[in-house]
Amino acid sequence: MKVKDRIAETTFTLSLKYGFDNVSLKQIETEANATTGAIYYHFKDKNAILAYIIEKYLSNEIENFQKIIENYEAPIIEKLRFIFYYHTGLDISNKSKDLNILNNSEAIDLLDITNTNYKEYYLFLMGSYHEHPELRTLHHEMNHEFFKFYNELVEKSMKKNEIRTDLSAYDMALHIYTVMMGFITISIISSDFTNEEMIEKDLAAIWEYIKPQ
Repeated sequence: MKVKDRIAETTFTLSLKYGFDNVSLKQIETEANATTGAIYYHFKDKNAILAYIIEKYLSNEIENFQKIIENYEAPIIEKLRFIFYYHTGLDISNKSKDLNILNNSEAIDLLDITNTNYKEYYLFLMGSYHEHPELRTLHHEMNHEFFKFYNELVEKSMKKNEIRTDLSAYDMALHIYTVMMGFITISIISSDFTNEEMIEKDLAAIWEYIKPQ
């Protein structure tokens, strides 16, 4: 593993355990087996490591979703089911193993590398958004890319007449995107429902909205 990615992975793991702002550069040096010089060679400061982690992982996730579109021959609702399960770190075909079958080998997938619980990961992202306003533009840009992904998915499905065409792709993509974000939030803060239960009910509601009329 490249030194830069090792530093990022180590910082990520320590941040989940102690909180990013409570992790010192000395801890990162020790755990990553990297010198102070190596850290400052790759990163301006500790916050730059955090920005790299967020951008690298989310960019990788978007690339993975694009590969799903290219390689997964299935109706849109099945592609969405695949994506919902991906967000929980589970493979739809085997819910007990981590899903990483579409990972870009040249990009770090922090969830896979550290065997991170997806709830901890999303809490980490939320914390970085709240506690580091300087990174909010990055968060906004990456979330914009996620929405574009859903919009393109809907547009392609409309061209195949898989879904209704009397609504705009934007409206349907926004519906899917907001349902997904709501699912992630509820799955983190509530233990009243299983992920599988929420996923299937959300997919049923999405399909009712986008199915051909």
